[in-house]
Amino acid sequence: MIWILPEHPKKLTAMFRNLTSVFLWDIFNECDLNWTLFILEAAPCLQCIDLSRHSCIETPDNSAEKTNVVWEPSKDFKHLNLKLLGIQGCEDEDKVTNYVRLVMERAVRPLIIKLQDEFPCRDCNATNLDRSKADKASRRRIKERLAHGSSSCVKIII
Repeated sequence: MIWILPEHPKKLTAMFRNLTSVFLWDIFNECDLNWTLFILEAAPCLQCIDLSRHSCIETPDNSAEKTNVVWEPSKDFKHLNLKLLGIQGCEDEDKVTNYVRLVMERAVRPLIIKLQDEFPCRDCNATNLDRSKADKASRRRIKERLAHGSSSCVKIII
């Protein structure tokens, strides 16, 4: 497990300038996802960002206390290369929807958004959240909510 302290993107661009894919697994459900945008800002070549959330993740005894990281992305920031945003384990619908809309606003090129079931957990055997049980009408409403008012070309896969 690693802990990431968001820094201003200008400090990280030299290190992240050639990064094309990012996989952030087991993000605490309590955390807002907006903090991950500092990576998007610092990595101009990033094409894929994949996030995984799970509710049973516990903080190990020898690690820092889990906290919600507050991060405000630059208001005028646009990303030129992002093609794919994937999120596994979407338990908090509003939190995930707000995050996806933030990414959509910043992506310049057509974007594919994949919202998937939670991966099987060896600790709690959770495999299906509400998203996996959603019927066709629910899936259509989720897609409409994400696309409503968006001027970007986006493909949403649930």
